[in-house]
Amino acid sequence: MGKPGSSKGSVGAKGGGRGNGKVGTSGTQGGNSAEASGPRKVPGALAISMPCVFKYLTPETLASAIIGKGGAVIAEIRSSCGVKIGLTDHGELYPQTDCRILTTQANTEEDLNKVSKQIVVKLTDVVKSSGPSEAAGSEGELKLKVLLPRAAAGGVIGKGGASIKELREKSGASISISDAAGTFPAADQVVSISGSSAALTAVLAELNRQIQALNTEHWFSQWATANPTTFAGMASYATSALPGMLSAPPIAALRGSSYSGIATMIQVAQGLPPYVMEDSRGFALSCVVPNRLVGGLIGRGGQGTKEVQKITNTKIGFREIPDDPDNRSLNIAGPLANTCTAYMLMMKRYLDAEAQSTASSGGNASDA
Repeated sequence: MGKPGSSKGSVGAKGGGRGNGKVGTSGTQGGNSAEASGPRKVPGALAISMPCVFKYLTPETLASAIIGKGGAVIAEIRSSCGVKIGLTDHGELYPQTDCRILTTQANTEEDLNKVSKQIVVKLTDVVKSSGPSEAAGSEGELKLKVLLPRAAAGGVIGKGGASIKELREKSGASISISDAAGTFPAADQVVSISGSSAALTAVLAELNRQIQALNTEHWFSQWATANPTTFAGMASYATSALPGMLSAPPIAALRGSSYSGIATMIQVAQGLPPYVMEDSRGFALSCVVPNRLVGGLIGRGGQGTKEVQKITNTKIGFREIPDDPDNRSLNIAGPLANTCTAYMLMMKRYLDAEAQSTASSGGNASDA
């Protein structure tokens, strides 16, 4: 076979023709797909039309309480606070958490504070009805997480940590801020808060103030509209795997380094305008793999591809190739960042399966 992703492979719009190497609109060949009649919503993305934006991380119990039966509760919050609210779908979780992302937008900072108060009320109701939990805390010690753009963290922390110390003392809340998923201003930082309902409300108001102070910055729309279940996950992994790489010297200085390709990928992804990552049509990647390695790629009981699909929120499948009984086409479809991430994970499985096949054959397996 040579290399995974030979000349038979293709990169194109979701459902695009095989091997044409083009990126275009969604749909099957001929453009007759039902998807082609209108753009799909990007999972987790929210069209931002209001200047003030705030993001929460909600465990499933809290998300359900905020939505309410038949969407009644979330509709009431939208109406009473004059805001727009978006929530990622089931299974679309912020990296390394069990939380969905709830994005709120409003015309004023105060309107977002109204939403925070209602979310804290719902969190209190969840704890009262379901009892204490690791995700939501207890009646006297509620727990909530929000997303903070890196550029706002400095204002929250203050010089030498003075501001966050004062906020802890005044509110009585416990506050911790995670490392940023990158060095760019729109990189996420997770803020974990625990305390009484009044303490949470006070901290949320201060975080809101710090975020909205930056809502006219050029990068703010990138943070506001980003789908962290896709892009931030990749950036977070890169940060943990390659400390300091995001603040590394220019790419030219890294030529020849084993990390130059990864650094290039990260910097290109960070520099793309939001509409590229958020294109609602979706994208597809495909390559040719030998039949003898398909079992290793799929995994026992299909767990290999299922795991990658779950992590990346993509669709992965294998198709027979006409007049080529020795190979199959590996196809991955989804949002751009997700699709690229899934391809990398599947290539790892490919190399592992190839190595195992070589070892079991007692020598070098010949390429198909």
